[in-house]
Formats: sequence, structure tokens, C-alpha cells
Amino acid sequence: MGVVQIVEVILNGMVLICIVASYFVLAGFSASFASGSGFGNNYYSPFEGTELEQVRQLDQRYTILRSPLIYGGVAVSLGLGVLTMGVLLKGAKSLRKLSGRWLLLEATFSLLAAVGYCVGVGFYLYAALSINSTDTCKSRERLYARKGLTWMNCQLAGTDGAAATFACLLVIMYTASVVLALRGYREQKRYKDSLEQHRNYIDVPEYVWSETL
Repeated sequence: MGVVQIVEVILNGMVLICIVASYFVLAGFSASFASGSGFGNNYYSPFEGTELEQVRQLDQRYTILRSPLIYGGVAVSLGLGVLTMGVLLKGAKSLRKLSGRWLLLEATFSLLAAVGYCVGVGFYLYAALSINSTDTCKSRERLYARKGLTWMNCQLAGTDGAAATFACLLVIMYTASVVLALRGYREQKRYKDSLEQHRNYIDVPEYVWSETL
């Protein structure tokens, strides 16, 4: 079970990286021009004059539209990654040393994480596609296309698709954790029951056996 949780921590990190990468890849040439010294001033920009001002405004609007996705995505992936790491460290014991209550708690956490990621993937993709269908995104796509930058379009970004893919893998892994935690709980309970039966057998008074004989 520990191996599965390690994979979950790694996948949460991959989701986090993809979400942050998606934000910077789609930010455009001028998303950080607010202070007058941003990405566009440090690197070559194909825009100038009126077009530069238009693309600045569109980049900023598009970035604002996508800001809930990065804030929400970072909060979920980072939060669940840290919690999963905590569960991993807390449960790094042999099955016989873990309490049944803790195993049930692990199963509950993994179930909630799986459901949360399942809902989160649906919301993330729906929101990303909705943002890409806005006039802001389409106007921005046309401006970039004039300069031959066809990669800045309103299709689903590869980084968004990668984040969704890793999130789907996390749903599978968290579901596996639920199954393993419940199986561990049953095995532990069966072990404790057998110990209790053995203890009762040993504690039977000697006169009981003598009367039977």
C-alpha cells in the first residue's frame, strides 16, 4: 500500500507541474506587462504599436479568465499531495501495528480524494473549453495567427490534457488505495479474532478439562 501512496504523491506533483506549465505556456507574450518589465520586454515580441497594445489586453483578459483554474488546480494537487504524504508517513508501519480505525480513515480519505479528482477533472476540462470558446480567446488566436503563431490557439492545450490524464490516473490509484485499506482492515480483524480465540482457549480453567475427561 505504501508503494501506491508514493505513486499518488508523484502523480499529484505531476498534476501540479502541468497546471503551472499550462498557465505560463498560455499566458502569451505580454501577460506580465503590468509593471512595464515583463516577459515581452525581455524577449523578442513580433507585435508592435497598436497590435502590441491589443495583444497585451487580450493576454491579460485571458489570463484573468484562467486564474481560477490555476489557483484551484494548485490548491487541490498540492493539498492532496501533502495530505497523501502525511498518510504515507503515519501509516508506515506493519499491518499488525496499525489500528483498525486508522485503516478505515485511510480508506475514507482515499475515497474522498478519488471522488474529488473525478469531479475536479470534469470541472477543469469544462472550464478550460468554455474559456477557449470565448470571444477573448478567439480574438487573441486571430492576432497571434497573423504573425504565424498558430500554436496559440483556442484548442485544448497539451498541458491541460496532460494534467487531466495524470488526474485520471490518480482516480485509479486512490480507488486502489481504498480497496487495499479495506482489505488490510479485514485481514487485521481476522488476525485479532484468531488471537482472541487462541487466548480464550488457553485461559480455559483446568477443572473444565478434568470434568470433561
